[in-house]
Amino acid sequence: MTSIINSSNSNSALINTINASDSKHNPNVYSTKKIYPAAATTYVTTTKSSGSVGANQTMVFDLMKYGIAQQMLLVYSKSGAGSTVGALDFLDVIDRVELLSSSKVIDTLTKYDLLSQFSNLDSSQFNIVNKSLLAVRGANTQNTHKFVVPLVFGFFKDINTNLNLQFNEPMSVRVRWGANIKNGTAGPAGGLAIEETGVYLKLRYKAYNESDFSEILTENYNEPELNQMSTGFYDENASTKDLTAAANGDLVRMDLTQPGVKVELKNTDCVNDFYISVRQNDSYGANPIVATGPYQPVQINRIRFTASGQEIFDMEGEELFYSKLCVNGFSILTNTVSDLQNVVKIQTGLWEYAGGGTQSNTLSLRELNNPIIEVWFQDTFAVAGTRNYDVVVVEDAVKIYSTTSATGRVMTSLSN
Repeated sequence: MTSIINSSNSNSALINTINASDSKHNPNVYSTKKIYPAAATTYVTTTKSSGSVGANQTMVFDLMKYGIAQQMLLVYSKSGAGSTVGALDFLDVIDRVELLSSSKVIDTLTKYDLLSQFSNLDSSQFNIVNKSLLAVRGANTQNTHKFVVPLVFGFFKDINTNLNLQFNEPMSVRVRWGANIKNGTAGPAGGLAIEETGVYLKLRYKAYNESDFSEILTENYNEPELNQMSTGFYDENASTKDLTAAANGDLVRMDLTQPGVKVELKNTDCVNDFYISVRQNDSYGANPIVATGPYQPVQINRIRFTASGQEIFDMEGEELFYSKLCVNGFSILTNTVSDLQNVVKIQTGLWEYAGGGTQSNTLSLRELNNPIIEVWFQDTFAVAGTRNYDVVVVEDAVKIYSTTSATGRVMTSLSN
């Protein structure tokens, strides 16, 4: 039965060309796949070493030297009888989270960095974050809501760059709480409070046996420095825009034929991706869109990126859904159940499942003259009045980190 197929294939010029290619690979020629050495995997709870919960306050967690860190979760709880918590409440709770080596900041995740990360997840990954952090919480009999924030610094995006806390100099995580940290049915002026005793880090550690760990030390730190490529975020200064509605439910949008809100790009790093979001200003003002939670990203209608007198990117409307190009020629829309779909991404390379493994492309901003991203957006007002909006551009850039073999100190050695 199969002979007629093979006979037909043998007369095909295309198939004969493919079979003669150096790229041909027979999957049934036995070969052993890579096998990782067995290791002990455990989750460890780390409580604060200093600081407290409060508006604009900081809290520091010293990381234990148990092994190689694979995952980091920030956990906090909010309590209060009969209250709900609005969607994207973490934007009020967290201002930024910093990773420190020997008390020096080596990587940062701001609330806008976290927002950008979550907007780029595939649906299966997004569902977990949505359920544990982003979605609206209704009142429950325990009068307590627990939130889990995945802290995916660039080091955690690749198994090859996971933090070797057993070797590195002492490292820590510093959380800076937001200015509107209390938030619930009463809005930013009141609502649910965070329980300080319920704030902790949960780390997943991987610890090898002595011989395998000795191999890691011998291979990685036989030179004065170990250099590793990773990524880190940079937030451009926000630009502001006022929109005014005359009556309830008015749809107010910027005129696409007029200039958009301009964000000047001051960063000079090599950027892989740009994330653009628009939210009502955190000052809340007299006319909040919603009274029970932080303000959601609003719909973006057009984005234009120019530099050195040239147009690099200009897409509007439904075209923006196709800005996340995948390796198979199609694009991805990560979720349609939250307003995070309103965060727009400009890629220099390709979207890849799980977001790691391949450095497909980057763009050096250093030699570009006057790089500007223009943004047009719209919103549906709940009540009449004028509202102030922040237009934020977040950049995910390539960085080279070096670890000193003699001391274990980690630092940024090159960003362009």
